[in-house]
Amino acid sequence: MGSIFAVKIAKATIPEFLAWRETWPGSVVGTLLTATVDHKSADYVKPSLILMGNEQQGLPPELAAACDVNVKIPMRGRADSLNLSVATGIMIYTVTG
Repeated sequence: MGSIFAVKIAKATIPEFLAWRETWPGSVVGTLLTATVDHKSADYVKPSLILMGNEQQGLPPELAAACDVNVKIPMRGRADSLNLSVATGIMIYTVTG
């Protein structure tokens, strides 16, 4: 829990983020339920920045459009989403692996 004191955190509006995103040297990866690219097969350009939407609505369309690639974590059975912290952990493991 103490990592919050060691990791830089920034807060930005969507327009502020989109302006900053133009200077980002790597890839921006979004997670979307409607994406067609499996998270394991995407081409991640390092450094990679991962955008995760909230559990109910996902990424706003303007953020999804700003991504270099949108990926999907496949679900088994009738489940259509994961807990956000679990999905984020899967994405961090996949992108940094």
